[in-house]
Amino acid sequence: MKTLGIIFTLPLFLFSLINCGGTQNTNMEKSLVQNPPFKITEAYYQNWVAGIKEGGSGTNVHIVLNDLKPEVTIKNIYFREQILEAKNTAATPNEFVGYLRDVQRDMVMDADPLKETQNTPPKPFPFQLEENQAVVEYQFGGKNNYYKITNLSHKDMIPYPQANPNQHE
Repeated sequence: MKTLGIIFTLPLFLFSLINCGGTQNTNMEKSLVQNPPFKITEAYYQNWVAGIKEGGSGTNVHIVLNDLKPEVTIKNIYFREQILEAKNTAATPNEFVGYLRDVQRDMVMDADPLKETQNTPPKPFPFQLEENQAVVEYQFGGKNNYYKITNLSHKDMIPYPQANPNQHE
Protein backbone atom coordinates (compact mmCIF):
# COMPACT_ATOMS: atom_id res chain seq x y z
CA MET A 1 0.00 0.00 0.00
CA LYS A 2 2.90 2.37 0.79
CA THR A 3 4.47 1.66 -2.58
CA LEU A 4 1.21 2.44 -4.34
CA GLY A 5 0.99 5.79 -2.49
CA ILE A 6 4.55 6.67 -3.53
CA ILE A 7 3.85 5.71 -7.14
CA PHE A 8 0.89 8.11 -7.30
CA THR A 9 2.43 10.89 -5.17
CA LEU A 10 5.87 11.09 -6.82
CA PRO A 11 4.62 11.96 -10.35
CA LEU A 12 2.21 14.52 -8.89
CA PHE A 13 5.05 16.11 -6.90
CA LEU A 14 7.37 16.20 -9.94
CA PHE A 15 4.62 17.68 -12.11
CA SER A 16 4.02 20.47 -9.58
CA LEU A 17 7.74 21.32 -9.55
CA ILE A 18 7.83 21.50 -13.34
CA ASN A 19 4.70 23.63 -13.36
CA CYS A 20 6.20 26.10 -10.84
CA GLY A 21 9.18 26.63 -13.10
CA GLY A 22 6.84 27.42 -15.97
CA THR A 23 5.28 30.33 -14.13
CA GLN A 24 8.55 32.23 -13.97
CA ASN A 25 8.78 35.26 -16.23
CA THR A 26 11.01 34.11 -19.07
CA ASN A 27 10.43 37.45 -20.78
CA MET A 28 13.13 39.92 -19.74
CA GLU A 29 10.54 42.67 -19.37
CA LYS A 30 10.81 44.66 -16.16
CA SER A 31 7.70 45.78 -14.33
CA LEU A 32 6.55 49.34 -14.96
CA VAL A 33 5.38 51.88 -12.40
CA GLN A 34 2.08 53.69 -13.07
CA ASN A 35 2.62 56.77 -10.86
CA PRO A 36 6.24 57.93 -10.66
CA PRO A 37 7.42 60.49 -8.06
CA PHE A 38 7.69 63.21 -10.73
CA LYS A 39 5.69 64.71 -13.57
CA ILE A 40 6.83 64.82 -17.18
CA THR A 41 6.20 68.25 -18.66
CA GLU A 42 7.82 67.54 -22.04
CA ALA A 43 9.23 64.47 -23.76
CA TYR A 44 10.57 64.39 -27.30
CA TYR A 45 13.25 62.96 -29.55
CA GLN A 46 15.20 64.85 -32.17
CA ASN A 47 17.42 63.49 -34.91
CA TRP A 48 20.65 65.28 -35.77
CA VAL A 49 23.28 65.02 -38.47
CA ALA A 50 26.78 66.47 -38.51
CA GLY A 51 27.92 68.71 -41.34
CA ILE A 52 30.93 66.51 -42.07
CA LYS A 53 31.04 62.84 -43.02
CA GLU A 54 33.08 61.79 -39.97
CA GLY A 55 30.71 63.66 -37.65
CA GLY A 56 28.00 61.04 -37.84
CA SER A 57 24.36 61.27 -36.90
CA GLY A 58 22.05 60.22 -34.12
CA THR A 59 19.02 60.94 -32.01
CA ASN A 60 18.74 62.82 -28.73
CA VAL A 61 15.90 61.97 -26.33
CA HIS A 62 14.83 64.88 -24.10
CA ILE A 63 12.72 64.44 -20.97
CA VAL A 64 11.78 67.51 -18.91
CA LEU A 65 10.51 66.78 -15.40
CA ASN A 66 8.56 68.76 -12.84
CA ASP A 67 8.00 68.06 -9.13
CA LEU A 68 11.14 65.91 -9.03
CA LYS A 69 11.71 64.80 -5.45
CA PRO A 70 15.32 65.15 -4.20
CA GLU A 71 15.50 61.45 -3.31
CA VAL A 72 14.85 60.44 -6.95
CA THR A 73 17.82 59.73 -9.22
CA ILE A 74 17.14 59.53 -12.96
CA LYS A 75 19.47 56.86 -14.37
CA ASN A 76 18.72 55.70 -17.92
CA ILE A 77 16.41 56.14 -20.87
CA TYR A 78 15.41 53.02 -22.82
CA PHE A 79 14.76 53.96 -26.44
CA ARG A 80 14.86 52.03 -29.73
CA GLU A 81 16.37 48.93 -28.15
CA GLN A 82 19.20 50.96 -26.61
CA ILE A 83 19.93 51.94 -23.03
CA LEU A 84 20.98 55.59 -22.92
CA GLU A 85 22.52 57.23 -19.88
CA ALA A 86 20.26 60.09 -18.75
CA LYS A 87 22.35 63.25 -18.41
CA ASN A 88 21.46 66.70 -17.15
CA THR A 89 23.39 69.89 -16.47
CA ALA A 90 23.48 72.43 -13.66
CA ALA A 91 21.86 74.94 -16.05
CA THR A 92 18.94 72.56 -16.75
CA PRO A 93 18.69 70.26 -13.70
CA ASN A 94 15.19 69.00 -14.60
CA GLU A 95 15.95 68.21 -18.26
CA PHE A 96 17.49 64.82 -18.92
CA VAL A 97 18.93 63.88 -22.29
CA GLY A 98 19.88 60.48 -23.67
CA TYR A 99 22.27 60.47 -26.63
CA LEU A 100 21.84 57.77 -29.26
CA ARG A 101 24.56 57.85 -31.88
CA ASP A 102 23.99 55.97 -35.13
CA VAL A 103 26.90 53.57 -35.48
CA GLN A 104 27.52 50.65 -37.75
CA ARG A 105 28.22 47.48 -35.82
CA ASP A 106 31.27 45.61 -37.05
CA MET A 107 30.01 42.18 -38.00
CA VAL A 108 32.16 39.39 -39.33
CA MET A 109 30.39 37.73 -42.24
CA ASP A 110 32.34 34.82 -43.65
CA ALA A 111 31.83 31.49 -45.35
CA ASP A 112 33.76 30.01 -42.43
CA PRO A 113 31.35 29.86 -39.46
CA LEU A 114 34.28 29.79 -37.02
CA LYS A 115 35.24 33.33 -38.05
CA GLU A 116 31.67 34.48 -37.40
CA THR A 117 31.90 33.33 -33.78
CA GLN A 118 33.76 36.60 -33.09
CA ASN A 119 30.42 38.39 -33.34
CA THR A 120 28.84 39.11 -29.99
CA PRO A 121 25.12 38.38 -29.92
CA PRO A 122 22.90 41.34 -29.02
CA LYS A 123 21.64 41.42 -25.44
CA PRO A 124 17.89 41.02 -25.05
CA PHE A 125 16.10 44.34 -24.57
CA PRO A 126 13.75 44.32 -21.55
CA PHE A 127 10.89 46.34 -23.09
CA GLN A 128 8.75 46.21 -26.20
CA LEU A 129 8.51 49.81 -27.32
CA GLU A 130 7.10 51.54 -30.34
CA GLU A 131 8.90 54.26 -32.30
CA ASN A 132 7.56 57.08 -30.11
CA GLN A 133 7.93 55.36 -26.73
CA ALA A 134 10.66 55.33 -24.12
CA VAL A 135 11.14 54.08 -20.58
CA VAL A 136 12.77 56.14 -17.83
CA GLU A 137 14.75 54.19 -15.25
CA TYR A 138 15.00 55.94 -11.91
CA GLN A 139 16.07 55.07 -8.40
CA PHE A 140 13.62 55.75 -5.59
CA GLY A 141 13.25 54.14 -2.19
CA GLY A 142 16.45 52.14 -2.64
CA LYS A 143 15.35 50.31 -5.79
CA ASN A 144 15.25 50.82 -9.53
CA ASN A 145 11.88 51.67 -11.03
CA TYR A 146 10.70 52.03 -14.62
CA TYR A 147 8.15 54.40 -16.10
CA LYS A 148 6.94 54.17 -19.69
CA ILE A 149 6.44 57.32 -21.75
CA THR A 150 3.97 56.51 -24.51
CA ASN A 151 3.80 59.74 -26.47
CA LEU A 152 7.24 61.14 -27.25
CA SER A 153 6.89 63.88 -29.82
CA HIS A 154 9.29 64.16 -32.75
CA LYS A 155 10.97 67.51 -33.36
CA ASP A 156 12.59 68.59 -36.62
CA MET A 157 16.10 67.36 -37.34
CA ILE A 158 19.08 69.51 -36.40
CA PRO A 159 21.57 69.83 -39.27
CA TYR A 160 24.84 70.97 -37.77
CA PRO A 161 27.01 73.20 -40.01
CA GLN A 162 30.12 71.95 -41.76
CA ALA A 163 32.43 74.20 -39.81
CA ASN A 164 32.17 76.14 -36.60
CA PRO A 165 30.71 79.54 -37.58
CA ASN A 166 32.56 81.18 -34.68
CA GLN A 167 35.91 79.92 -35.86
CA HIS A 168 38.18 82.66 -37.26
CA GLU A 169 40.74 81.91 -39.91
